[in-house]
Amino acid sequence: MTKLGKVSSVLLTLALVCSVALAGCSGGKEENAQGTDGSGTKTAERVKLKMFMGNSGMAHPDGVDPSNNPYINFIKDKAGVDLELEVPGYQDFKTKFNLMLSSGTLPDLVHTWYPTDAYVSADQGAFLDLKKFYDQSDVVKKVITPEMMEMAKSPSGHYYRIPMRNTSAPQGSGVAVRYDLLVKYNNGKYPETLDQWIDLMRRIHAAEPNSIVMSNRVANQDTALGFGGLPIFAWYGALPYQYRVQGGKVYSTFQLPEYRAAVETMKQLYDEGILDKEFATNDNAKYGDKKTNKNVLLEYNNADQYIPTGMPKLPQDKDKEWQLAPPLKQYPSVLKDPKYAQPFKGLPITDHGIYISSQSKHPEEAWKVIEAFASDEFHDLIFWGKEGEDYTVKDGKKIPIEGKGLSDKNQYYKLHLAIIFGFNDRKESSIAAAEQVMDKGEFSRRMEGLKTWEDLANQNGLRLGSFVKLSDEASKKVAESNNFISQATIEAIMGRISMADFDKKVEEFTKKYGFIYDEYTKYMNEHKDELKKFGVLEVDW
Repeated sequence: MTKLGKVSSVLLTLALVCSVALAGCSGGKEENAQGTDGSGTKTAERVKLKMFMGNSGMAHPDGVDPSNNPYINFIKDKAGVDLELEVPGYQDFKTKFNLMLSSGTLPDLVHTWYPTDAYVSADQGAFLDLKKFYDQSDVVKKVITPEMMEMAKSPSGHYYRIPMRNTSAPQGSGVAVRYDLLVKYNNGKYPETLDQWIDLMRRIHAAEPNSIVMSNRVANQDTALGFGGLPIFAWYGALPYQYRVQGGKVYSTFQLPEYRAAVETMKQLYDEGILDKEFATNDNAKYGDKKTNKNVLLEYNNADQYIPTGMPKLPQDKDKEWQLAPPLKQYPSVLKDPKYAQPFKGLPITDHGIYISSQSKHPEEAWKVIEAFASDEFHDLIFWGKEGEDYTVKDGKKIPIEGKGLSDKNQYYKLHLAIIFGFNDRKESSIAAAEQVMDKGEFSRRMEGLKTWEDLANQNGLRLGSFVKLSDEASKKVAESNNFISQATIEAIMGRISMADFDKKVEEFTKKYGFIYDEYTKYMNEHKDELKKFGVLEVDW
């Protein structure tokens, strides 16, 4: 992911109460801060710790206490602490995270996927450098390699966070499509050009005028375009909030002629009623409702969001089939090179990380919590469940029990606790479960799509933006520049400003924020050999 913005990853719906009793986990509410030795005998009073973390879009169902459930209780018992969690909703996370940082009062442990903000506060004294803890921890080293720690190092050279690994993730990203609608309106064939996709949208809109063929999900106030709002930009090779290396120089995609062409196309779709009239205001819930009930045809997302699972489809989705579209056979003529419309490989770590506050009176115990999150037992608990209840073992191989483990909607929320292993460590158990229950044709199409995206990503290598270290001034301006992009793009699509006015906005953007991309160019040229060794191929573009 680049520091200039992300195509967000998670849109998951859950509704459940987790009541599974698991070995090593305390069952009911704790009456005090004391633990037991396994026989019911109370041990020494536990240290009380507090932790702030996000649910990454996997909300706790009604009736499930974030601080008292089988999975977090395992962490408490493994670490020997009393742990109280604050878990804001996904939509509110960024706001509450920033408020917490600005308050100056931090809990013992903090989980976030906004490392840039965390590093700024850390350099001001908010978080501890964790290198000495890491060096002495075989448990964490087993999951997070020294190379990963180096990648997670702050621009100031400190090891403030233990990152989330990402080594199991399917590679790539791209446009996903309602395959069942392709079957209904295009004989199951993927369009091969942008014009063919637009023609398909028009046919669906004409046949089902109440449908919302193209929508959008607003991730936050800075990055207002996401998911359903991105396919057109993707096909033009100019995703919002991203950059391009072209002729040895780095540009914001907002500055490119391809971006302008994408905005014009989006305006055309908006004027025709194909693009959702509420595209600029849809939150997560509204977007999800439209995907379910209004035949949204397309969205742009990461490959890891399409790992097949053994979880049954909801009744309202039983006839829907999402598949990963192949690349266009012919791209718009304005596109400088088709490679710009193809995905990249991801880093072996994500932006997620866990930090220990410098205000904590018990940093050693806080580190034990981190080790508990990294333990082998916890890995099996969240990705496979309990042997005999969620899976069996045959010839040394785990076999999911149908409807159990991550296929059980009552357990799925536990996946958000994979803040060290990475959410994509679910791949093995999820695919094993899916192969047992999923329609064979659908399963085969999904696996083929994942392979196609991964092959494309491997051709392009890693992204420069994953390595660039911006100055404090530039880092502080990224969110502001993204907001500028959002406003100008939305206003042009809705016709509130003319394309001539949009061109003036691009000029204004270049004057205000062009220095950010100058820093990208400078870093790229100064570290080219090192970046090429990491597999960053675009430095030579």
